[in-house]
Amino acid sequence: MKTRLVTTPIFVLSFISLISACFGGIGIIFSVVALYNANQKIKHALKNSLGYTGSLGTMKLARMAAFIAFAVNLFYFGYAALWVYENGFQAFQDRWLDMLFLR
Repeated sequence: MKTRLVTTPIFVLSFISLISACFGGIGIIFSVVALYNANQKIKHALKNSLGYTGSLGTMKLARMAAFIAFAVNLFYFGYAALWVYENGFQAFQDRWLDMLFLR
């Protein structure tokens, strides 16, 4: 019985990661999970190529999307850390609450 390579959860996690990147890089969690899942599926598919159906190229594209989401989140995390260093945590918290329309 062949296992199907399903890329939809990896693309969804990457998309959620990109959306939540602007909140201080908190989407890094989703992108790491997506990257880990994509790497594991690619490793298993390469090890047992006859046991999988689906496109390995699409899975590699999903891994690339997860890597790009990780890079964007890493950039925003660094930007948020620099913001906290320069302006203090209270200013960062005020800015974050303004972004969430809670003020």
